Amino acid sequence: MKVRSITKNKGKPVIGLTPNDSLDQAVTLMMDNRIGSLIVTDDSGAVVGILSERDLLSVLHDKHAMWAPLMVADAMTPDPIVCHPDNTLEEVMKMMVDNNIRHLPVLYESKLEGMLSITDIVETLLEKAKFENKLLKNYIQNWPDAEGESE
Repeated sequence: MKVRSITKNKGKPVIGLTPNDSLDQAVTLMMDNRIGSLIVTDDSGAVVGILSERDLLSVLHDKHAMWAPLMVADAMTPDPIVCHPDNTLEEVMKMMVDNNIRHLPVLYESKLEGMLSITDIVETLLEKAKFENKLLKNYIQNWPDAEGESE
């Protein structure tokens, strides 16, 4: 499968802004559209950058005096969606897609066992695909000769 098959079917236009737009506009766009990054283009439409949630956190860190009085409770998502260690990758991927989230706490008997990210899933699926590909190549290379089977 090629990237084109994913982007062709996404349906939504890419949301972006220009380098001269305010960070307030950027945050509003991200929140209104429930997205984690914005493409930055110049007046000609050429891509000149990307603004991610991590970029915004970096700015907040550097300008911390503005938000230092706030508490974690003021910003956190209460009662997060969680998964169980025995959930399948397909189940947790569906949970992430359905809820537009990228991180899932892993709870077993109400105890935190870890944190699962979308990157963890992609890396796991990539390794699985590489392993299966290697097995298939090995199997094909060792395919029994048709003449040998008739003996």
